[in-house]
Amino acid sequence: MKALRHLKTQRGFTLVEILVSMAILSILVLVCSNVVEQTQKTWVYTKSKADQFRGARRAFELITRNLSQATLNTYLDYYYPETDSNQPPADVSTAPAGYVRQSELQFRNDKAWKLLGPDASASANPGHATFFQAPLGLSFKDVGLGSLLNARGYFIKFDSDKADRPAFIAESGAAPKFRYRLFEYRPPAEQSTSTDAPFKGDTIYSNATAWYQDDLAASSSVIADNVWLLLFTPRVSDEAAKSAGKDPSWIAPDYRYNSLDRDNATDALETVRVRPDGSLDQGTRHLLPPMVTVTMVAVDEMSAQRWTGQRANKPVDILSESGASFDYAANYASDLAKLKTYLTDQKLNYRVFTATVLLRNAQWDGTAL
Repeated sequence: MKALRHLKTQRGFTLVEILVSMAILSILVLVCSNVVEQTQKTWVYTKSKADQFRGARRAFELITRNLSQATLNTYLDYYYPETDSNQPPADVSTAPAGYVRQSELQFRNDKAWKLLGPDASASANPGHATFFQAPLGLSFKDVGLGSLLNARGYFIKFDSDKADRPAFIAESGAAPKFRYRLFEYRPPAEQSTSTDAPFKGDTIYSNATAWYQDDLAASSSVIADNVWLLLFTPRVSDEAAKSAGKDPSWIAPDYRYNSLDRDNATDALETVRVRPDGSLDQGTRHLLPPMVTVTMVAVDEMSAQRWTGQRANKPVDILSESGASFDYAANYASDLAKLKTYLTDQKLNYRVFTATVLLRNAQWDGTAL
């Protein structure tokens, strides 16, 4: 009887309670689904964005790594003002004025259209080009000689991918793509002493104005597509600039740097000066800049495709349109802000890469030869 009474007092869930429980469970499932979906979308977007700029990131790392190894192999030698070199004048009894730094190598940085030859332009070659030598070990036979000296250069060119397309794409009749592309100048080490044309027995370093132009097209290859701007800012450390009471970019106020020049603040190639007291003033001649800030701006393929289509596959002077001239290093931050605003207004997906590279072989201040 007690057992029967106990069974009668037991009761199950009412319909209302079941409905409320199901509603709460549905809400929890919906919230969890939204969280999972948002997490998945974020992961896909982040991965997609990283993939879009993977080539640019690798190229940027290549540039900074090679640039850090730039060298001039500077040494001390006699200086004769009569010949502006270590070679004595016709009168061999003439005494040298003293010892100065000498080098057969060169470090050059300037606006790309100024360095790349007569076919270059501000619209097709935005930003800077830089050329230097470094012990990178590249030869015709790809021998792993780490100390073998190589020339290197980096610049941007508006170009089509026609020459780089696989045969099956070329045969399909698909139209070539026109893009801003990042090139690397990388002649093998043997080419510096080649007896073949166009060198004719001279080293590629013997012409201070065009040693890299002789084989620029033949020895350059694309290392990244959709790179719209490349900047190199030679500078000294903040501490050195503060102690000297100057701006960190005083060694290249307009970004231009030529290791054969005594004073990179001028456009003329200045030689060694003999001070009134007889001492020699070389300035920055045969010196590498101690530091170089590298800036690279890249856009994704979808943005580049839409933009070039709107511009009829023609190069445009991006810096002029954006108002970011990058004429003076002191205006670097404001010019970069103008360029970012321009790219945003054009609804382009872009990324800015920047790093300050220490040139390990630079011999500066008290350590200069």
